[in-house]
Amino acid sequence: MSSYPKNYPFYNWVPKPLGILILVLLFIPILTVGGVYTANSGEMMSGLGIQSEHIQFVGFLTSIGMAAFSPFFYELVCIRREKMMCLTGFAAMYALSYVCTRTDSVFLLALCSLIMGFLRMVLMMVNLFTLIKYAFGMEATRNITPGNEPRDAEGWDRLDSEKSVSMPTIYLFFMILGQIGTSLTAWLAYEYEWQYVYYYMMGMTLVAILVIFVTMPYHRYPGRRFPINFRKFGSVVIFCAMCTSVVYVLVYGKVLDWYDAPTIRWATAAALLFTGLFVYMESTHRSPYFLMDVFRLRTIRTGILLFLLLMVLNSSALFVNVFTGVGMKIDNWQNAALNNWAILGYFIGAVVAIALGKRGVHLKYLFALGFVFIGLSALFMYFEVQTAGLYERMKYPVIIRATGMMLLYSLTAVLANQRMPYKYLSTWICIMLTVRMMLGPAVGTALYTNVMQQRQQHYITRLAHDADLTSPETAASYTATVRGMMLQGKSRQEAEQMAALSAKGKVQVQATLASVKEMSGWTLYACMGCAVLVMVMPYRKRRITTNTHIS
Repeated sequence: MSSYPKNYPFYNWVPKPLGILILVLLFIPILTVGGVYTANSGEMMSGLGIQSEHIQFVGFLTSIGMAAFSPFFYELVCIRREKMMCLTGFAAMYALSYVCTRTDSVFLLALCSLIMGFLRMVLMMVNLFTLIKYAFGMEATRNITPGNEPRDAEGWDRLDSEKSVSMPTIYLFFMILGQIGTSLTAWLAYEYEWQYVYYYMMGMTLVAILVIFVTMPYHRYPGRRFPINFRKFGSVVIFCAMCTSVVYVLVYGKVLDWYDAPTIRWATAAALLFTGLFVYMESTHRSPYFLMDVFRLRTIRTGILLFLLLMVLNSSALFVNVFTGVGMKIDNWQNAALNNWAILGYFIGAVVAIALGKRGVHLKYLFALGFVFIGLSALFMYFEVQTAGLYERMKYPVIIRATGMMLLYSLTAVLANQRMPYKYLSTWICIMLTVRMMLGPAVGTALYTNVMQQRQQHYITRLAHDADLTSPETAASYTATVRGMMLQGKSRQEAEQMAALSAKGKVQVQATLASVKEMSGWTLYACMGCAVLVMVMPYRKRRITTNTHIS
């Protein structure tokens, strides 16, 4: 690093405050450029004529691409070629965004999303470590280099205490930027067309390329050879195929009637095949892409369980979306604006995590508090769901759920990193992203949507039994609708058909609201059960010995 100029990565004429601002602003295109945008899914479905499961599937592939990069994390952040890596990454992002604007193929959207997820993670990690070095004068790679670990238990405990403050701060920064990006894409799709989201992102990448080209000098490659070989990219392909097969089953199982569909059976077989092949390759190779013995660490196994429980229960966020969509008929932009209240929840959660962490409060109490907050959000929905619900009150469950999510989101990473040898860091990030951004949300979405559909059918059957002309309320509504349609010039037959559809729509709305209320109650019970579980679980730390034995 000594061969680099003092003002690395910028030219000497760039003032330090301006350099810090540039590096911070570069995170905006990095975090917002993606192959698909959930916030404009409605516009994409209508514009491309595709079903919502396609959007979910393609969105999960972006997360798979991000996880697939993670085992390369340490090698790439040590290269220290900010200019060339950013120019190459942003140029590729521009080209892939252009393909997304032009194609109507779900396969191409999925492939572009997978690659863009990989590139997004590369750019985010490279830019983050460069920002730390430039703004604070710290070479952060030394703190993750194998062999530089603390030598005794006191040193590890001091490092873990520092992470309990730094992790919530870092997560707050990225989650706020991510929420702003989601709101921005929803606004663009609402005001214009869904393609304009990609055009805007393409414009941002061009601006980023121009700024980087003007302010950063060229630096030679520091080593003799690139640290990632071709065989490891073979492991990336197998990993992506394995995760894609699992996500396909979870996303499309409901619409294809699960194992009655041959594609679900083939996807399940592929998932098992690629999982076995991946485990075999990584267990037998001398320089593996993924360190399988990471699962021997108790904290890693606990972290996987906590992230899985968190993301499954966090899927209860759909209660707000379903209630506002069915009961209030709001659009994607209003829904995104409502979800912006999550920023306040993230801030509250981060402050609570840092404040209680500094006071030495045990992590199990903070985990329990996080699940309690998610449960309170479900409890609010249980009492609020009604035909006369107010849009303005829906911000409260969003804030409460985001508070609990931030507590668990950031502190689970703190727990998993406790006394973890640095050689496992890249593999842990891969596991974390796979569970937190792909497996957990996919399982949660599949669970909640399938149960929601089943309960809706139950309540439709139950409510429709009494929704006939023998019911005074139904008869009055039916007669009023028929009379109104006939006054508008409709024939008797047409008026009766429209009145029947109106009655059916009311039954469906009531069934949906009843389903949301019932599932909110079950979510509360599940959250309380998880709170009890994390309180009684053992939290023994790894013993530190001279031979670094893992126990």
